[in-house]
Amino acid sequence: MSWSSRRKRLRSQRGVSLVEVMVSAVIFAIVAVALVEFFSLGRAYIKEGGLRRNGLALVQQKIEELRALSLSDAALVVGNHGPEGVQLSEGLVGSRHWSVTWQDDPANGISASDQDYKTVMVRVTWLWEQAHEDTVSLGGRFYP
Repeated sequence: MSWSSRRKRLRSQRGVSLVEVMVSAVIFAIVAVALVEFFSLGRAYIKEGGLRRNGLALVQQKIEELRALSLSDAALVVGNHGPEGVQLSEGLVGSRHWSVTWQDDPANGISASDQDYKTVMVRVTWLWEQAHEDTVSLGGRFYP
């Protein structure tokens, strides 16, 4: 290849201008910021899901404890009970409450003195990330 043909080839090739480099850098920066925000949001949802799962486990644990008791036990007296402090995760404490009510089953007739079963509603409540309150609750029927 002669010197003149090399020279022509170099002149015909265009380089990348500074404007093209700047536009590419701006587009890359926008995509990078969006990805960081996406992963941050994903982490928050994973954390929230874990807390809700732990809260549900604490609710189920309390229902199992109450099911092991007699219906005349103090923990199953009609009314509101609690709060009990519960640990949802390391450094995060919530409160557990439960309420008990007598229910009359209309299938066997309705009477003021007829109380067929107790309904128990257990809930765990906690505050996290900028005072965001979250609650998990679960209920059950307790038959004599």
